[in-house]
Amino acid sequence: MDLILPGLASQPAIMMDERTRPDFRDVFGALAIRSTDIATAVTRVRLSTLDLGAAELEHVEHFRVLIAELNALTLDSEARLIGADPRRAHRVELLAGLLESGHLEVRSAPLGGWSPDFTVFSGPSGPQAVLTGFHWFERPYPHRGPAFASLHFKDAARVGLRRHEALWSRAHDVGPAVWSILSKASTSRRMRTGETG
Repeated sequence: MDLILPGLASQPAIMMDERTRPDFRDVFGALAIRSTDIATAVTRVRLSTLDLGAAELEHVEHFRVLIAELNALTLDSEARLIGADPRRAHRVELLAGLLESGHLEVRSAPLGGWSPDFTVFSGPSGPQAVLTGFHWFERPYPHRGPAFASLHFKDAARVGLRRHEALWSRAHDVGPAVWSILSKASTSRRMRTGETG
């Protein structure tokens, strides 16, 4: 059945759940590799599950993260726990470095109000794709029941980017505070291990 809704673009979309392979984490990483600009709006961030690698973000010039709920104490304790784990410590340093370079910007919009979470991936020619729904990198998915996300393409990505820009313009910059927390966690780890730099 071809469903045509007046006023809406008809482009294919991909629905995924926590069982889909490639999973959300893999799809996010594959889109990030091909992007120069990423605009994310999420309710909260858990550093312990965020495992993007430097190679995935190598070509990203701007990564704007909009967060509704940001708790400095929780972020600090997560950053220190991750920093103490040799397998994951590089995550804290990568994010701190991206903030320091200006490639990563973080703003908080506690009154912004959006649903669901979404990320717009853009290339040199503009918005290419938008992921909407659960933004969960942890494997295996830790909850019972389904968690849905969907991948949409150019027309939807343009809509997502317009909405992200409107939310972004009303949010306040928390990048320096996040950088300070991440930097302290990195410094603490280096002091414990005797590293310099």
